[in-house]
Amino acid sequence: MSTTGSPSDPSPAPAAATAPGEDARGVPRQRRSEGNVQSMVISMLVILAMVAVVVWLLPRPNAIEQPAVDVANAASGAVSELPFNPVVPDGPQGWTATSANVNRSTDGVTTWHVGYRTDDGDYLALETARDTTRTWLRAQTQSGEADGEQTIGGEVWQRYLQEDRARYSLVRTQDGQTLLVTGEGGYDVLAELVTAAEAGWAAAGTPWGVKPA
Repeated sequence: MSTTGSPSDPSPAPAAATAPGEDARGVPRQRRSEGNVQSMVISMLVILAMVAVVVWLLPRPNAIEQPAVDVANAASGAVSELPFNPVVPDGPQGWTATSANVNRSTDGVTTWHVGYRTDDGDYLALETARDTTRTWLRAQTQSGEADGEQTIGGEVWQRYLQEDRARYSLVRTQDGQTLLVTGEGGYDVLAELVTAAEAGWAAAGTPWGVKPA
């Protein structure tokens, strides 16, 4: 007599044991967290690098250009304030007038001032005044020391140099009126401004700024 056995019920496989601190794949949870932080840091660095490249490639202006001052218009308004005709330099080409005004300078000397920036970026100033003083001269040359003479257009000009600040000045006085040009760039650059100033006075029919009788 044969006996038929009943099939045994399949039993589920026992779940794999997980060590404390590990996930179901056996990866330590701490290491997994550190990996996420590292990925975030790397992503941020990549984004910052891309932003830096874009900013670097964007065109940027070298300087903010200011409109040129109308020296002729300023001189026209200053005539009544001065005992001489204020000079309007004729040129030089490529230079930009940055200021033009009348001010009471050292020792109360009324002075016609015109400022320029050359095409090389040097800053120069033209100062014209009557009955100037030694203190005025010292202030305008920034305590420059006498540095010889220079002939421009057949006339002799006194040179002053403030060596520590690389400040050059040319000065000439005629009939009680002084024309002084000062600034950067050297004496040859200042000589261009002297020539332009004398040309401006000549064009206006007032050599050396003398007002018509």
